[in-house]
Amino acid sequence: MDVDKIAILIKKASLQFDKESNKALEPYGISSSQYKILKYLLTKEDHKARVTDLENFLSATHPTTIGHIDYLEKVGLVERIDNPEDARGKLIKPTEKTLSLEKELNEVGNTIEENLTSNLNKKEKEEMIALLKKLLGI
Repeated sequence: MDVDKIAILIKKASLQFDKESNKALEPYGISSSQYKILKYLLTKEDHKARVTDLENFLSATHPTTIGHIDYLEKVGLVERIDNPEDARGKLIKPTEKTLSLEKELNEVGNTIEENLTSNLNKKEKEEMIALLKKLLGI
C-alpha cells in the first residue's frame, strides 16, 4: 500500500485530529464530533440549526447525528425547540450552559488546531486550507 496517497494522508490527519481533540475535550465530557456541533451552532447568527444542517456539516448519517444531539441534550448543552417554519421539525440550539462556555470552547479549539499544525508555518497553513477547500470543491 502506498502511504503517500492523498486519501490515506487525509484520513490519518483526520484520525490524529480526532484523537487530540477527544483528549482535549475530555474535561467537558464531549467528543470531537459533539464539539463540532456546538461550534457550528455557536457560529450561526441565531445559534440554531436543523438536524439536516448538522448532518451536512458533519458529513454524518441521520442516526449518528441524532445520537450526538441526544447526548448533548442529556448533558444539558443543547435543546430541541419547535421550528416555526416546519411544524414537523425541530431546531437544535445551544443552552445557556453552552453559551457560557463559548470563550473556553473557542480557546480549546484554537489550542487543538495550533498543536496539530505546529509543524507548518503561516504560509503552509494558508496553502493547506486552500488546497483542502479546492479538493472538497468549497
